[in-house]
Order: sequence, then structure tokens, then C-alpha cells
Amino acid sequence: MGRRSFVLGFLSAFLLALLSPGLLAQSQSIGWLEVRQAQGKVILTTSPPKPARVGDRLSKIGDALQTGPNSSAILRLDRKIGTVNVAENTLLRIRRMGRLRSGARVTTLDLDQGQVRLNVRKFTHPSSRLDIRSPAGVAAVRGTDYGISVGGDGRMVVATESGLVTAAALGKTVYLEPDFGSRLRPDQLPSDPQPLDRELWLKLQNTEINDRQVYVSGTIHPLNSVIVFGQELPVDDDGRFDVSLPMPDSISLFDFEVEVRNALGEQRSYSLITW
Repeated sequence: MGRRSFVLGFLSAFLLALLSPGLLAQSQSIGWLEVRQAQGKVILTTSPPKPARVGDRLSKIGDALQTGPNSSAILRLDRKIGTVNVAENTLLRIRRMGRLRSGARVTTLDLDQGQVRLNVRKFTHPSSRLDIRSPAGVAAVRGTDYGISVGGDGRMVVATESGLVTAAALGKTVYLEPDFGSRLRPDQLPSDPQPLDRELWLKLQNTEINDRQVYVSGTIHPLNSVIVFGQELPVDDDGRFDVSLPMPDSISLFDFEVEVRNALGEQRSYSLITW
């Protein structure tokens, strides 16, 4: 019995020694996101959470950065791979930062909500990649300038400024060249590439205010977002929105604006009194 235990223990140790270098190379956390700028309410959801300061790093799986209203941050990917501009009301989380046995570096970030714009240099290793995931799908690049937004309804929009980006979900992948974008929703295939709207047009159809309750409806480009009182409104696949919401006490009729944004972070405001 003792001899059998010894043999089994030896074999287990041998197999562990044989396999562990490869496993460690596949799964070890290597890399970081460093805070280069933080404006307004920017929180690192470490344990415990704390206000973000220039020089702080996110390096472990699960580390996240969250921005509040009228707040933003700029993160630098390690080894000067690129930068991530984080807009207001955004939650960005590390899913994976590792290096494969081949030497390729793989970074996966979860965008739970909000909007980011990334400028990433071309990777030197052909298998290196950077993925941004949401409940709706995955955007992947190897070097480009692009943006991603995720709304409260789970709608994900991927837009390319330069280079080439892929958007994928449910086994379908679309390739996005400069000035094109794609829409993804949970449990749906990504839309075919569409030209971006850089003018950020808005067509208001109806606006009513009754006892500080606001009803607003209209149409925007299907890949854009519309924001009222700091809230992103649900938009259907044709760009239509129709919603009723309370006007905050801090906002007057003359301050009432409708804001249109695209996934690259470009935005345009429309004042209600001009309509």
C-alpha cells in the first residue's frame, strides 16, 4: 500500500511539473492599465474601492474602473500598447491579461456599461490581441483607433476611426473599416457594417412638458445614442426613441438639452428652445 501511494505521488508530481509551465504561461496575469488622467468621480473598484489617482494601476482579474456623471479617465495599456479614453457613467473591468507560450499577449476587458475609445498600436506578435466584451458580443483588434458604447438596454455599438475592427456574436463576425460601425444586442447577430454619422443629426418628433414630466420622441442614426438628463434612452434598430421621464429639480426648461453621441465619443447637444 505504501509503495503504491509513493508511485502515485511521484506520477502526480511528474505530471504537474510537466504541465504547469504551459498552464502558467496560458493563464498568468501579465500587464496592467495605468491611470494617466482622472476628472470628476473616478473610482477603482478594488478592495476596498478608492478614488483613482494618476499612477494607480489595475492589474488583477476583476479590477475595474468606474466613472460617474460628468467624469472621465484616460488609461494607458502596459508597454505603451495604447490608451483607453473612458467616458462618463462607464464601468470597465479586467477579464484577462496574460501571455501565451508563443509569447503573444492577450488582453480581454469587459465593458459593462458606458463608452470607451481606444487607440492601439499594431502588435508585433501575430497572435497578440485585445478584446472588449459586453453581454452582446466581442470587439477585437490588433492595432487601430476605435470606440465602443454599451447602453443600459445591453445594446453594443462598435465604430472604427482607423484600421480594422471585428465585431462578433453567435458565430457571426463582421469586419469594420474606417467610418463604419455595427450594432450588437444580447442573443442577436451583429448588424452588417453601416456608415457612421459624424454629423450627429437629430429629428425630434414630439416634446411635451407637463408638471415637470417630460415626454420626448424622435429619431437618430441607428448607431448613435441619445441622452436626456444624463440618461441614455432606449433606441430601436431604426434609431427611434419614445420615452417619458421626470425633469430633475436642478434643471430648468431653458437648460433642457438633448444630446446625441456616437461610439467614438463625439457628441452634439440640441437645446429644446431651438425647436
